Amino acid sequence: MKTIRNWKLVVSVVMCLGLFGAGSAFPETRGVTKDAIQMGMILVKTGPVAALGLPEGWGIQDTFDEINQTGGVNGRKINLIWEDDQFKTPLSISAFNKLIFRDKVLSITCMGGTPQTIALFDLIDKHHVVNIPNALAEEFYKPHKPYVFVLGASYETQIELMFDYIMNDLKAKDPRIAVVYAETEFGKKGLEAARKRAEQYGIKLVSELVLNIGSVDASSQVLSLKKDNVDYVVTCNLVPPIITFLKTAEKYDYWPTTFGISWSCDDMVVKACKDASKNYIGVNFVGGWEDDTPGMKRVRELAKKNDRDPAKMLTSLYTIGVGTATVLAEGMKRAGQDLTPESYKDGMETLNNFETGGIVPPVTYSSTSHAPTTVARLYRAAPDKGVMAPITDWRSPKEMK
Repeated sequence: MKTIRNWKLVVSVVMCLGLFGAGSAFPETRGVTKDAIQMGMILVKTGPVAALGLPEGWGIQDTFDEINQTGGVNGRKINLIWEDDQFKTPLSISAFNKLIFRDKVLSITCMGGTPQTIALFDLIDKHHVVNIPNALAEEFYKPHKPYVFVLGASYETQIELMFDYIMNDLKAKDPRIAVVYAETEFGKKGLEAARKRAEQYGIKLVSELVLNIGSVDASSQVLSLKKDNVDYVVTCNLVPPIITFLKTAEKYDYWPTTFGISWSCDDMVVKACKDASKNYIGVNFVGGWEDDTPGMKRVRELAKKNDRDPAKMLTSLYTIGVGTATVLAEGMKRAGQDLTPESYKDGMETLNNFETGGIVPPVTYSSTSHAPTTVARLYRAAPDKGVMAPITDWRSPKEMK
């Protein structure tokens, strides 16, 4: 009997060792199996601003699908679960908890927008969720946040480039500059940046006016600016209110040079406004839709393959989606077979001048900095072609004392 008991003990030990051995080959980790990677995404799909979230989400989804069709990431296919937060912070928090605790995703590509991501900072850190935020404020990397990787030039950088263009390229003398901004987190960041840059150039802003995202008329703002003889308007807003502003300005025969950030630097503005956009200049950190670069050719091919009609979507946001997914997938690849939240972060931190072929400028992160590039490009509306055409090379803001 004693011998039988000993053999049972030996068999039990061997079975346990076998189980542990199998586990060591493919260690259990959140969202990762032998042949699949569960990824989440929180991005608006319905509601008043759905048109802003859908193209970016499509770009991310189409890129992951393309990667899956060519073998996946180190042999694993990416399964993307898209949660709609309707651009509302409570829904974003709820979606985050669902993705982490019910779906058990490895990571979440993005968390919504600026307010949603800020609200989730603590949970992102607690659960080690690698992400590229759908927002560009400096507070996303100052101070350093270990799991947040910012992709594009910040709002502050973009505003600085607008003032540099006015003062150095246009060589404006005593320019009368006003700011029109959305009364949101990102809009206020743009206003603060404009105040700071104006002070650095020794300029006093003529006025600061709010134009909210849901505005359908900008008569009061336009008439106020026209009365004050403002000749340069710096905006920090989204596509719909920019279209409203430009059409209203045309109605009152008011033609200032108007500048917009990346979220409103899109061909859709030109298509919607036509001649009303002739003095519109945008700043963006992604390539132009018609750029003759390998990366942008790939973006156009992806859109065509997946029946994404460029005439009916914000192509700049689709491009951001492709760039985001490309960078995130490269980080997974560099993490190797033992993919965990920590190895994923480490893989992202090995990116050093990583090239996307012109989709976005070269990407660099390190263990101490996840700050984005300071490089962007200026585009001017070309109403005859219906596009935002590049008017500068990639550039960084002028250093100021």
